[in-house]
Amino acid sequence: MSKAEALHELYHQCKSIEFDESYDLLNSASDKEEDFFRVVTDFILCQKQQAAIREKRF
Repeated sequence: MSKAEALHELYHQCKSIEFDESYDLLNSASDKEEDFFRVVTDFILCQKQQAAIREKRF
């Protein structure tokens, strides 16, 4: 698997993370992982928020 394919797969895995899971993920992160998990969680939440706005579910 190429790096691009691996990142694409990682994106899809991250996209499926639910809000409750992201909280648990952040709480379980080591210091080095914490920033990465926080950025991924924020990105996914922003995408879900934008989808809700587009679909007028707010």
